[in-house]
Amino acid sequence: MKARIKVLTPVHIGSGQVISPSGYFIDKERGKFNVLNMDSLFRDKDFAKYRDDFIKQAASSRYIGDIIQDHNLLKRHVLYSTDITTEARGHKIEVKAFVKSAGRPYFPGSSIKGSVITALIYFALKELATKGKKKEIEALMANINDRKANDRLLDLAYGYLSGKNVLKKFEHFSDQESDKSKEKFEDKFLNLLDVSDSTYLSPRETLRVEKCLVQGARRGGNIPVLYETIKENVEAEFEIKKKKCQLEEGQILKICDNFYRKVIKNDGLNLNLPEKPGYYLLRVGQGATAFSTSMLILADEVGIKSYKVKRPRTRKRLIDGELKKGLGFVEVSLG
Repeated sequence: MKARIKVLTPVHIGSGQVISPSGYFIDKERGKFNVLNMDSLFRDKDFAKYRDDFIKQAASSRYIGDIIQDHNLLKRHVLYSTDITTEARGHKIEVKAFVKSAGRPYFPGSSIKGSVITALIYFALKELATKGKKKEIEALMANINDRKANDRLLDLAYGYLSGKNVLKKFEHFSDQESDKSKEKFEDKFLNLLDVSDSTYLSPRETLRVEKCLVQGARRGGNIPVLYETIKENVEAEFEIKKKKCQLEEGQILKICDNFYRKVIKNDGLNLNLPEKPGYYLLRVGQGATAFSTSMLILADEVGIKSYKVKRPRTRKRLIDGELKKGLGFVEVSLG
């Protein structure tokens, strides 16, 4: 089924790569973040007088705009250019790159699916807890750091979502069975539904470099991080199709909407995202809830007091003037 995703708060889905200060140039006059084509820059004859000094200083990630005084030279070798917030311009540090294919950003199907499955696991375990399985789920959550208990908990969730009866007693779940099941869990949940990668986007039109603060760090204060993000109101298309999940696509997205509205509250965010018929909230990429967070929400709602995992100590907030924005919220519509 075709679906459309629209960004509500900036989204960062990391590629695992970083853009070094020696590889980008900030055009303060135009408010642009320019990623440089280093191959063409090195071939430019006007770069020759800077080459030796650049090689020495780039090793320590010096900002190229401080090394090369001729900024017009840098402007001739821009690979791609994006917006950059005022708050981000004052930090000449590494920028965490957004995932791209052939230089074009997109929403990976695996990222969307991972967020959907997190919500489905929460939903399935809550349903089971209200249908006579609360004691077993509570016993498993009390031992969540034990691999067998964790595997069994996921097995219960998968069984409910797929409509299969896998409600074996935990006492009879042997080490050997746990090992075999562990190997299959990833494939099981991947087979619940198919989610395609989104359509590809233009970096110039859709990306923006934002400053993020990691609040609550042990060392105190706020640690700045720069992210390439997909900015608000950008839209892309993808496809979602149920496979072994007993729920229909619309039901799945309603579950996600319900869950991620609870995540907003749990994360302490002050977001006014009204409910709209046919539009479903999701959180993807950096900042998306982890499995442990979904279990915290479940424990609070069902009254499971034996779940001892601590709430996340740190929270990531994008800084835009006085406004502190949460990462990763999107809305999805079908058809």
